[in-house]
Amino acid sequence: MTSASTVLALISLAIAAIVFLVSWLNGPQFITGWKRFERSYLERLHLALDAIYSRTDPKKYFYTHVGVATFFFLIISWLLGPVNGFLVAFLVGIFPWFSLSKAKRKRLERLEEQLPDGLISMSNSLRAGLTLPQAVGILVDNTSPPINQEFGLMLKEHRLGLTLDEAMNNMSERCRSKNLDLVITSIQVARVAGGNLPQVFEDTAEAIRAIRVLEDKIATMTAQGRLQAWVLGALPVGMAVMIYKVDPTMVEPLWEDPIGWIILFFIAILEIVGIFMIRKIVSVDV
Repeated sequence: MTSASTVLALISLAIAAIVFLVSWLNGPQFITGWKRFERSYLERLHLALDAIYSRTDPKKYFYTHVGVATFFFLIISWLLGPVNGFLVAFLVGIFPWFSLSKAKRKRLERLEEQLPDGLISMSNSLRAGLTLPQAVGILVDNTSPPINQEFGLMLKEHRLGLTLDEAMNNMSERCRSKNLDLVITSIQVARVAGGNLPQVFEDTAEAIRAIRVLEDKIATMTAQGRLQAWVLGALPVGMAVMIYKVDPTMVEPLWEDPIGWIILFFIAILEIVGIFMIRKIVSVDV
């Protein structure tokens, strides 16, 4: 083991000893702080899991997340130092939230894909003489998630005493979809003004299809910009790997020297900021 590795191992042991000593001397305060963090985490996690209708146990999810992050922190701290261990643990810590956010976004995209066909289904039901709640019930019984889950919950709230407008507003707040807001607004206006609701559904379905065609065209036109974001983000990492293969001594100071850890930290921050800025530039709101 080199002297640098010995120093890193000693620093890691010192950090672990300090954490243990602080926890032992301030047991009640530490436990109170941990319980407060756990409660806050579980509240946010419960909302995130409810948003995607997941039945995952929040407590099991929480302790698995904390255990994996702690494991990576200890391993990387022992191999590359506590600063790199903290960086890796931070990335591991935020990954599940990105995963949940992506799952929610995919679910919303699927909901918006189902909306036009769902509107046509409700339009046909209304033309057959059914009421709006009955048309929603037909939609719930003959479609797949996520649209049947959202409209089914709306229908349950209406049957439990909420007005139809209140139940629809609650669905709008849950989903936060522009297309769904368009549907809800068209329903509420047609019910108040006494318009032809089946025709409103058909026109709204056609408008949503046109919006999706435009969004797909914009996504195709901006694909090059999104690819540039990933290429520019991967370029420094790829160059570092190639330089390491040619001459490892040129790159090793980055994780063997404290100044190198600071440089790696700022590189990671600037990489993330750059990727998000490029993606923000190429994203067009329809």
